[in-house]
Amino acid sequence: GLHNMGNTCYMNSSIQCLSHTPILRDYFTSKSYLHDINKTNPLGHQGRLAQVSAVLINSLWKYFNPTKQGPKRKGIASRHHVPIKAPCVTPKTFKDTLGKLNLDFSGNEQHDAQELLNFLLSGLSEDLNRIMYK
Repeated sequence: GLHNMGNTCYMNSSIQCLSHTPILRDYFTSKSYLHDINKTNPLGHQGRLAQVSAVLINSLWKYFNPTKQGPKRKGIASRHHVPIKAPCVTPKTFKDTLGKLNLDFSGNEQHDAQELLNFLLSGLSEDLNRIMYK
């Protein structure tokens, strides 16, 4: 889980939802996003939002191969993502970066989760846009 740093429940719930979206989680935990970072997109954040999002999602999930833990059970894939068994992660670096990229999210005021998701998904789209020149 994510530690609530004051009024960050809007951010924590949004991150939890996104990190439980398999295609997005796998994209970041497999490091596939590294091939797509666009640092020259004038509409993006030079890849900073993508990087800080990847670090946070990777800290929430741990990659392991269950075949090393014993015989493979029927119906179970050879690789799974499981949450780290830590009590919680403090998303301070993510929150600080978010506040620098969008001043609306700086400070400790309560915000709307939809506004954060709109900014985050739009920013990730631009930071990971494969079109290098516009």
